[in-house]
Amino acid sequence: MNSALDLVVLVCLGFCSVVVLGRPHHSNFVPKNMQRDIDTLKGPLNLLDTNLVSQPIFLELMVELDVKFEKHEQWLLLNATLDVYLNIFSNMLKENHPEEVKQDLSRLRGKVEDLKRSYYQDRVKMKIQDLVDIKTNDAVVQRKAVNEFKVVYQRASQLGTILHPIAKNPTQG
Repeated sequence: MNSALDLVVLVCLGFCSVVVLGRPHHSNFVPKNMQRDIDTLKGPLNLLDTNLVSQPIFLELMVELDVKFEKHEQWLLLNATLDVYLNIFSNMLKENHPEEVKQDLSRLRGKVEDLKRSYYQDRVKMKIQDLVDIKTNDAVVQRKAVNEFKVVYQRASQLGTILHPIAKNPTQG
């Protein structure tokens, strides 16, 4: 084993437990019925195919979360990851799978929706969309933005220095 990712892949081949920094997490948040649905899908979706674990899509990020990212960044990344899973499960449900497979996939999609509803409300995403929708070519909007810029810059600089204290403060120069 060369890395924590190798350990995660090895563990995942057996029973897909969460491993971070080489240590399994002792709390298991995966409901038994969800694990049963995943186990049921192993045969029909050929989930034990070695090609599926040779270059993981999400496991490297799961290992890096605690090491490279602060809690608020982890939240954003996990929220985006859950959105990707919603799309994956939705696309799979459109494919020609047996009804039992579709039922399992639908339950997994429901678990993602429940998790997002409980812990990953899309308030941030809605606010970001509001920002994206601002008419930046409108002259009134532009003047309002310049008028408010000092407050925004102050807040962004303040948060930046709190989150990344070793970075040079751009306001000093």
